[in-house]
Amino acid sequence: MKNAKVLSALGLMSLASTAALAASGPTLGSVLDASGVKVSGNVAVSLRQNVSVRGTNNQARSNFQVDQGLLSIAYQPKEGFGGVVDLATGETVAQGGDVGGSTAGVQLSQAYLQYKSGNLTLIGGRYYTAAGYEVFPAAGNLFVTRSQTYQKETTYHTGVRASYAVSDSLSVFGGLNNGVFADDPASECTHGTPVVTTCDAFASTLKNRGVELGVTWSPISDLSLALSSYHGKANIQDTLGATHNDSESQNLYSFTASYKVSDAISIAANIDQGNTNAKLYGNKYTAYAGYVTYALSDATTLGLRLEEISKRRVASVDNNTGAVAAVLSHSFAKNFDLRTELSDVDPEAGDNRHVELAVQGVLKF
Repeated sequence: MKNAKVLSALGLMSLASTAALAASGPTLGSVLDASGVKVSGNVAVSLRQNVSVRGTNNQARSNFQVDQGLLSIAYQPKEGFGGVVDLATGETVAQGGDVGGSTAGVQLSQAYLQYKSGNLTLIGGRYYTAAGYEVFPAAGNLFVTRSQTYQKETTYHTGVRASYAVSDSLSVFGGLNNGVFADDPASECTHGTPVVTTCDAFASTLKNRGVELGVTWSPISDLSLALSSYHGKANIQDTLGATHNDSESQNLYSFTASYKVSDAISIAANIDQGNTNAKLYGNKYTAYAGYVTYALSDATTLGLRLEEISKRRVASVDNNTGAVAAVLSHSFAKNFDLRTELSDVDPEAGDNRHVELAVQGVLKF
């Protein structure tokens, strides 16, 4: 009888334990991990204050803004088919940081299918550009603002891309897409003909085709080099007294290098050269951006960014532009950074030169 009571007690304990496990159930994260699906992203919000404004409109500006909300869902097995979808909203949903503003709503910053076999990876759809040092996700950059060099590039391309890992340190890629700047209406308005009535009307007339080629190489463990090139043509209709059709070549060459000098100090450089060789509105530029970061501790980093952009147009004269930005970033938690940045931007002719103080919080998940 005594043994029966013991067995009954053990049985009840077992049932209670099983019920507790059933009630708790597997978490969503564990289910996704088991299925190979990775969910990540970031939320970045900031307060920006113009400290000094010099120009025709010298009114100071102070405002809170949602810089970026980004959700990425990726299924990328080591072999076979996969895919990636990125949804973004906020002030940086369009190319060039603040271009587009909050009215841009939610957009697909990436949405592509993937096939991987050995060292070969094929993707098709919309994907981030390989040009430049700074990246679209806010969590991937140290600075609050985007560089002027970044604003000259496109954010993403729509097409197909093939990449091949020649070795652990060397990879090459190539692809076909809808044009060098075709997927960024704001960028098209910047790089293309300036006399169109509206940006939307301008973008709707574009008929582009482009090709991309590139290579990434890490000759030593602390040095990374990347070279990418984009070439294409755009058939553009604009309004200049009468309808004018112009076929212009568009090219972008981008070189980046980053080197870890020591455990605390890292340096990087980005050189871009682009042009839209329109017959009436030739626009060529060379952009230089340099970066220095110094880790004060595991949680605190100082950063400095220097830029210079030289431009040459056929039909007008533009001044060179430049910018300097200094940032202090501190990680209060593994997934939360607070950044304080002071920047001085000397923009294109007609815009105000301004010194801006920005404080940004970035949550990463």
